Order: sequence, then structure tokens, then C-alpha cells
Amino acid sequence: MAVRGEEVAGSIEAHVRESIERMVSEIRSSVEDVRGVVDSQLKAALQSIQADVNAVSFLPFVQKSISELEEAFAAAKPAAAAAGDGGRLKRAVQVVEQGKSQVDVLNALLEQCLEFGSRAALLILRGETFSGWKGVGFAAHGGNDEMIKRFNAAPGLIPQLDEVLRNERVALWDGVNLSTRFGVGASERAILVPMVIKDKVAAAVYVDAVAEESAKLDPASIELLVFTTGLLVDTLAIRKKSPSPSLSSDKAAAAQQPRPAAAAPQPRPAPPAPESPPSAESTVAFSAQQIRDMMSTPQRPAAQPVPAQPVQPVAPRPVAPPAPVQAPAPRAAAPVTAHAVEAAAHEDRPSTQYIPPAGVVARGAAAGAPSEDVKRHDEARRFARLLVSEIKLYNESKVDQGRKNKDLYERMKEDIDRSRQMYDERIPEEVRKASNYFYDELVRILADGNADALGL
Repeated sequence: MAVRGEEVAGSIEAHVRESIERMVSEIRSSVEDVRGVVDSQLKAALQSIQADVNAVSFLPFVQKSISELEEAFAAAKPAAAAAGDGGRLKRAVQVVEQGKSQVDVLNALLEQCLEFGSRAALLILRGETFSGWKGVGFAAHGGNDEMIKRFNAAPGLIPQLDEVLRNERVALWDGVNLSTRFGVGASERAILVPMVIKDKVAAAVYVDAVAEESAKLDPASIELLVFTTGLLVDTLAIRKKSPSPSLSSDKAAAAQQPRPAAAAPQPRPAPPAPESPPSAESTVAFSAQQIRDMMSTPQRPAAQPVPAQPVQPVAPRPVAPPAPVQAPAPRAAAPVTAHAVEAAAHEDRPSTQYIPPAGVVARGAAAGAPSEDVKRHDEARRFARLLVSEIKLYNESKVDQGRKNKDLYERMKEDIDRSRQMYDERIPEEVRKASNYFYDELVRILADGNADALGL
């Protein structure tokens, strides 16, 4: 009986295996049939599309339009170049000069380079390696501006970069070997200009022109713009006049035009008694919160009037002395706001708001000139801004990660401490005791206004 059961089981197994194999064969055959049908339909569709494309041709019309445009540009180019190149370069320098920090100046430089080329990139020199800082114009020509930040070129990789580094001179070539590494189509013409800061090559500016804009590349204007930008970055902390009076704007030129003579003035009543000169604290800018706090704080009693010296008579008739001049009531010192207390607590320093003593009239204030004390504080603020901007310029990725993880100081401790030492060596002790501009700029520039992101 057991033998009979094994025979039945073997028969069932053979029957099942035969059925499965037959089913798989049928499925495979069906799949092959479907694939053949799909392939034939795709071939037919492609042939139909190709036939439609061949039947329509815009090439003659495009060539005719291009020829007409080239003739028009060729006729207008000499006059436009003679009248506009100098003006374009001047406007570009004006825009770059408006930058208040290194980052602002360099961003403006790249944007203005697009006036003289198709694409522009700034490559910063770290040791002997050029690293991409930022690019503009690449997204508009089939690439990605962010790809520039991933670029790194060691010595020997790009001969033109070696020429800039070793020989410190401009390189002018087709730019193909560099543009392709930026992830964009090959350029037609390109220029690489070294940027000199503090008497050494600190970066290189790359500008190229694609085939359809080959005539747009203006090497002379780009070289002058990069040279001027290097000087601006080098002197950013010590410049007093910004914008420079050498770069007069169109509005300023219009204001200097002679005006028609006015009619004879009518007699006017005698002017009121002169007011006292403004105090030094009037030259200090306060925040909106501090102004509200000062308005809500009762002021001190006004000072006693100080009589002026009588004027000596100059005519036979006696002249009455002028009315005594009232001294201005001293302003109440601005109270320290909660934000200032929180910021100062991170370094156990006083509030960063500088307020001169109440009632003190600065020397030269009557003529509108700031006091020496105010000048020292302005210089300290500018120098702190320059130092912190330089930290951010060379540590963009660390700044982004530090803001997210709130550990900016831990990530850039060496750079921050070195810059802080430079700040302490240059800025007088009395200014540092009365302010904390370096910490202010760390919060504003590095931490994007969030003091907790410093991790102090």
C-alpha cells in the first residue's frame, strides 16, 4: 500500500512540474510578443517624427536674421565702444565701492564682471591651492553657480592658475580646460586676473565669454576692475570718504550746473538768537528701542542759563548786548536694553552701545565735525566688521554648519581668537572698555543675529 502511495505522489509532482513549465513558456512567449509590438510602434513613431522634423526647416530664416543682426552690430559697435566703455567701467567701480564689507565688495565685483563677459568666478588661494568661492552667470549658460564652490585645483592641474600663482600675471586663453571643470560648456575666450591684497596674490578672478557672446569679453576693463577691487579691500578699514568724491555721480554733476540768478531778496526779519552747538551725543546713532527707552525715562533738570559775553558796540549809539544763550538740557543716558544685557553676558563685557557723557560738547562740534572720541569708536567698529567679514569669507562652510549646530566659536576658535588679538592690539583700551564692537560683529555677521549660535 505504501508503494502505491509513492507512485501517486510522484505522478502528481510530475504533472505539476509539467504544468508550471508550460505556463512559464506561455508567459515568456507573450512577453516576447508584447515587446515586439512595442518596438515596432516606437520605430514607427520615431520615423514619423523624423519625417515631420525634416519637412520643417527654419535654418534659412535663422541665418538671415543672424546676418542682419551682425551687420547692425558691426555698424553700431565703433561709436558705442568709443562712448560707452569708460562709462560702463566707471559705473561698475561705483557699484563695487558701495560695499561695506569684504563680502559685499567681492559679490559686487562678480556681478559687475558680467558687464564685460558671460560668466565670472572668484577663486581664493589657500596655500598653493585655488578653491572656488562663488560664481555668477553659469546658471544662465547651462550650468550651476553652486558648482564653483566645489572646485579645487592643486598646482599643476591648470597651467593658467600656475601662471597666476608663480609669475603673478594675467592669463588670457580660450578657457576650455577651466570652464569644463566648472560643469558648463566650453568657453570661447577667457581671462584670469590675479587679485593682490596686502602685497600678495590672494585670489584670482575668472571671466569668460561663450561662443555667441565672444565679442563681449573686455580684458582691459576686467583687469582695471579687479585691480581697483583689490585696493578697496586692502583699504576698507581705513577709508574715511565713501563714496569717493573722485567718482562723481550723474546727480552730483547735474547739481553742479549753474542755476539762474534769483531775484533780489526781500528784507527779512532779524534772525532769532543763535542756538547752542550740538553735543557730541547727537552724532551717535541709537536704536529704535533705545530711543523709546530714553523717551520714557525722565530727563535731568535743565542746566542754569549761561549768559553770553556782551558784544562791543561798533557804532556811536550804544548797542544792547544779545540775550543770554540757554544751555541745552542734558539727555538722560540711554538705559541698557534686555538685548544688550544678553549680548554682553556672553563675554562678561559692558554693553556695546557707546554713549558719551551727557552735556559734553565735542571739540569742533559747532562746525559739524565729529569729536575724536566718536572717530575712534567709528574706526573700531569698521575694523571689527572687516576682521569678522574676513573670517566668514574664508570659512563659508564652517559658518553654515556652526549656525545650524550653534557651535561657531568651537569650529573657528583659532581664527576668532587671532582676529580678537589683532583687534585688541589696534584699538585703544578706553574704546574697548566702553564698547564691544568685535562681539557685536560676531553676532551680526557670523551668527546672523543669533547670539546663541556662537556657542559661548
